[in-house]
Amino acid sequence: MKKLALALVFLLIPLPASADPEVVPGSQINLVARDARIPITVSNPDLQPIEVVLKAESTSFRLEVLEDVTVLIPAQSTEVVELPVRAIANGPVQLRVWLEVNGEKVSQDQLITINVNYDVELFLLVTFGVVMFALVIVGVARTTVKLRRRSID
Repeated sequence: MKKLALALVFLLIPLPASADPEVVPGSQINLVARDARIPITVSNPDLQPIEVVLKAESTSFRLEVLEDVTVLIPAQSTEVVELPVRAIANGPVQLRVWLEVNGEKVSQDQLITINVNYDVELFLLVTFGVVMFALVIVGVARTTVKLRRRSID
């Protein structure tokens, strides 16, 4: 009778199931450079470390994924993976991201929304340059006027 009861207890106790790694949903990202690295959080709820390949595909021509990223995720933790991308044109883009282990897909697809504004960086640099040039011209003009007033007096 004890053996039967013990067998029933073992059948009722669930064994720890091996959980697959997954991409953690993130917020909307603003991309303001031509070449950048998009941070993507990947979690591993399993009791063993696992090496995964982060794969991504752009749903638009506006953004190009440069390469897949391989990362080792420690057991029961998360890791931030930086996915290299290149902006081609401005506008909203959906980036489809998933994980693979040994060539097999192990996670659900996750869509990440990215607003691409790669001209902002150039615009800000040009604006800064123009403002600095204008300040130098105003400074030279003020100094010249002061020196002329001194020489007249």
